[in-house]
Amino acid sequence: MPETKVKTALSELHAALEDVDSVDPAMLELLQKVDGDIHALLEAQSPAEEETSALMLRIEELGADFAARYPHTERFFQELVSTLGRLGI
Repeated sequence: MPETKVKTALSELHAALEDVDSVDPAMLELLQKVDGDIHALLEAQSPAEEETSALMLRIEELGADFAARYPHTERFFQELVSTLGRLGI
């Protein structure tokens, strides 16, 4: 099920960040917010298109920021965006 893949991608991303010596607390806070938003979106019966578009934009921007600072996280964000796309988000 695609929802499981999303949750797995998020878990793998968090695990990859645990291997980093120092993660910017502000970026980590943004990631936690996006994580919560993704879970809320997955639980919603019919999320508004504006919500999903805004969330995808934030994920892509956050992914680019993380990839610039922590290159090994890029594939996790790419998988997350791809999986959410398959869900129609």
